[in-house]
Amino acid sequence: MSIPAEIAQRLNDEVVGAVILIEIDSSEGFVRLYPGEAGVFESADSKRWIGCTLLRMGAVKLSSNGAAPTWEASLSYVHDPDRTDLLEVIRNYGVAAINGRKCNLYFQYFGKTEEMYAPIWTPILLRSVTMRRLVYNIVGPSERSVTLICEGPFPLRSKPLNGRYSDADQRRRYPGDPSLEFMPTHGFDDQPLFGL
Repeated sequence: MSIPAEIAQRLNDEVVGAVILIEIDSSEGFVRLYPGEAGVFESADSKRWIGCTLLRMGAVKLSSNGAAPTWEASLSYVHDPDRTDLLEVIRNYGVAAINGRKCNLYFQYFGKTEEMYAPIWTPILLRSVTMRRLVYNIVGPSERSVTLICEGPFPLRSKPLNGRYSDADQRRRYPGDPSLEFMPTHGFDDQPLFGL
C-alpha cells in the first residue's frame, strides 16, 4: 500500500475521516460494501458501495514472523419471515461462488465532511485477500449471521522451512497439475562413508 504524500501529510496534521471499503469478486459479479450508515456511496472512480450497519470486519493484519493471519467479515441480522432469507440465498450460491477469488480491501480518505458526498480521492488498495469459506450461524428462530473467511497473500508462511508439498497440496494450489504425483517420499537414505 502506498499512500500519496499529500494524504499522508494530512493524516499526520489534521482530524480527517476514513473508511475501509470491501470489494468481493464473486462468480455472480462484484459486491461492494462498507461498514457504516445504510445508503450508497459513490467513490471518485464511479464505483457504488453499499453501506451496511450490520457488517463487522476483523482487524487487517500483515503477515510477519512466520504467521499468516486470516481476515474475516461477518454480516449479522434478524430474519424477517415475510421476506426472502438472505442466508438461504447465499447458501444456494455456495462456497463455489467465492472460493479462490479475490476480496479487495480499500482505504477511502475524506479530507472534509463534504467529501463524503462528493469524494475527490479514489480509494487506495490496502490489501487483497483470497476468499476461502463461509460460516453460517443460526441462533433461535430469527437471528442469522454469515462470516466470510479469507487468507492473506502468504498462507504458507507458517509451514516449516524445507517443508514438502504433497500432490494434494499441489492440485489445490494449481488445479490440473499432476507434477507431484510421483514425487519420491524418501530422498534421504543413509549413505555409507568410504565405501563401508
